[in-house]
This record gives sequence, C-alpha cells and structure tokens, in this order.
Amino acid sequence: MSKRILVIDDSYDDLDFMKHTLEDAGYSIVAVTNGAKALDALIDDGFSLILIDIKMPTLSGYDLLRLLREKVNHSAKMIYISIVKKKDVDMTDIDGFIQKPVNAEHLIKSVKKVIGA
Repeated sequence: MSKRILVIDDSYDDLDFMKHTLEDAGYSIVAVTNGAKALDALIDDGFSLILIDIKMPTLSGYDLLRLLREKVNHSAKMIYISIVKKKDVDMTDIDGFIQKPVNAEHLIKSVKKVIGA
C-alpha cells in the first residue's frame, strides 16, 4: 500500500507538478487548493505526510499548521513549501521545508527523508 500525502497549494501549476511527481514516485496523492479544503480532506485520516504552502489566501500555511496541531491534533508529518526563503520561515513544529520553485528530485528526496521510502 502506498503512503498517502495531502498537498495544499493555491498555485494550480505547482499543485499539478507536485501531484504528478509524487504519484510517479509511487505515492497516493490528494491535492487541494486551500486550507478549508485541506480540513475537509483531513476528515478522511490516514495521511503519512502533509505538504503545506505557506502563502495562501484566507488561511495561511502557518495558520493551517497551528490549527492542525492544536485543534485537530493531527500527528502526520508536515513539510512547508514556499517561495519565502527558509531563513525567513518559522520552522516551529514543522518537519521540513521545500523551496519554490519545486525541483522534482529535491521534492522526492525531502518526502523520503521525512516519511521514509
């Protein structure tokens, strides 16, 4: 059984790229475009990893992470994806970081590092 990953990004191009890259690597992907849809998707548990874009309208990646950790008490591993440089990102309570533009090889390596092959 392949590991399930939830990808949250308001950029359709980035979302599509990550979805196909990770599916080609053997992962099962659920892709959504905002935090509200992510919360709906998380009703169906069983995600090994959640990839969260930081800069999204309405519910930022920081807000979504806080909500998932505190309110929903979600224990899945989580990685931020952002155009913001890592040195400027609050890395509290997050398991990893992927710099945009996303590189396929780096994406797969980062995912494997956090959740294993």
